[in-house]
Amino acid sequence: MIGRRDRDMPYAVCPACDEDVHLPGRPRMGDVLFCPSCEAELEVVSTNPLDLDWRLEDDDDYDYDEEDDLLEGDEDEDGDY
Repeated sequence: MIGRRDRDMPYAVCPACDEDVHLPGRPRMGDVLFCPSCEAELEVVSTNPLDLDWRLEDDDDYDYDEEDDLLEGDEDEDGDY
């Protein structure tokens, strides 16, 4: 659901809790915000019509090392990776 309320402030509905999420200013694609009701991390995925979805983490957001890429059983005979 989309619309404008509260002095023409744009809003969309949180996909997690169905509460209205008001967006200050002019929302842009990719803007990240938090639902004030359930604290879900959301992203603007469309501006016309205004739509929010859960924010997906980018690879750049996740700090990992090479061991994270290894699966169980990938170690050598000594138990090393």
